[in-house]
Amino acid sequence: MLRSISVIILMSTFLISGCSTLADAQAAKGQGTTKVYEKDFDTVWQSTKEVVISSKLDLVSANKTEGKILAQRSMTAFSYGENVAIFVEPIQRNTKTRVEIVNKKTVAANLTAANWEVALFRALDQKLK
Repeated sequence: MLRSISVIILMSTFLISGCSTLADAQAAKGQGTTKVYEKDFDTVWQSTKEVVISSKLDLVSANKTEGKILAQRSMTAFSYGENVAIFVEPIQRNTKTRVEIVNKKTVAANLTAANWEVALFRALDQKLK
């Protein structure tokens, strides 16, 4: 009995200790994967938003003025969930736009969580081809 309780306490501590939120994903700006597209801001913004909507992520918010999109996926059979922050910013007026995607696992120890940086950039590359 004592052993079972110890295991439960250990597992609970393990799961709680590495948790992230959407706020954590936002705060990690500058630490994500970035790509520069030879397209204007409006085109890249709209395409990025469409890619998120067509993914398995839930769109939480999209603020074009701030160039920030927040999305998340709740727990599934294969993952405890993920939090994603996407930052879109013009770097040359009407010619180049930078996109940064930050992906944070809801639970750090979640080995089966999706890598949304790769998946979203792959879809965005196709859309902006």
